[in-house]
Amino acid sequence: MRAFLRAGSAIKAFYERYDRYIDGVVRFTYALIVFLSVMYNTGYNTTLSNPFIAVALALVCAFLPVYVVTIFACVLLIAQFVSVSMEVAAVFLVVLILILLLYFVFRAEDSWIMMVTMVLCLSGLSPALLPLALLFTPIEIIVVVFGIFSYGFISVVTKDLTSLASATSRLTTGGRINLLLTDIVSDEKLLLLLIAVASSMLLVTVIRRSKMDDSALIAIVAGDFLFLVVYLLGGYFLGIGLDASGYIRLGVGFVLNALLAFIIIVFVLAMDYKHTENVQFEDDDYYYYVKAIPKNKVAAPDRKVKSITGKGALENLMKTGEAKKEAAQEMTGKEEEHAG
Repeated sequence: MRAFLRAGSAIKAFYERYDRYIDGVVRFTYALIVFLSVMYNTGYNTTLSNPFIAVALALVCAFLPVYVVTIFACVLLIAQFVSVSMEVAAVFLVVLILILLLYFVFRAEDSWIMMVTMVLCLSGLSPALLPLALLFTPIEIIVVVFGIFSYGFISVVTKDLTSLASATSRLTTGGRINLLLTDIVSDEKLLLLLIAVASSMLLVTVIRRSKMDDSALIAIVAGDFLFLVVYLLGGYFLGIGLDASGYIRLGVGFVLNALLAFIIIVFVLAMDYKHTENVQFEDDDYYYYVKAIPKNKVAAPDRKVKSITGKGALENLMKTGEAKKEAAQEMTGKEEEHAG
């Protein structure tokens, strides 16, 4: 454990020294993954699906706030949906406006949660979302719901592409809108994923904030178990089976889940439950009961400073200074003789 703590301290010190550059690289990488994921999973417009556009936009986002990535990704999605039909793009735009009014006007900094959720769900790695709940408040799970809905919207448009495309569909404008909304609401797989992820993450946040020891570890284990029960049993009763690739993606998602949980618990939360202290005090109005849990830290290495004291040491210093002065004078005299 101490080796991990030392590594965490070294990483933190490195980040504090080069934070400006590291933040830029992280924003660029995050933006590139989001844009490529949007292009790969839509691809309705081949011009807008060019990877060089994703790289160019990611470079711009590297110097801008994180929420700009969400704005660019939504603009890309709308442009892709326009290539399908104006009705699809209009419905998605209305949904985004509602999301903006409901949440992001007040907490724009949480918009990255929506993009990460959408990307992981599109990749079939939804279990990797659960450890993030260790850092969330219950209200932030709303943003996870928005991300899952964005994933479901893309999936439904891809599934009904022929019927929704204005160039090939025989449906009227109202018919296309009705088909899109009906398929989203009746998508059992989307509803099952939404219930499994939201309920599991809510359980994680509640247990994480409880007073029990090792609450973070207990929370992630309970959340993973609940996700498996809801997702697998729900899929069984609804007749939604997973193929071989689906089970592989689910397994990879849980591997990422374990890795992220380890990183968050050891390096971010870093609770030292062995040295927990329970403190009680009072004032004129209340009694206070406080449970103090220290964080795991690595003690800074002791620096040995050699102090020079005493009369003998002072005389040695004076003799050394005088010797250096005499040597400098002799060198100056030799240089003058040589010049003469």
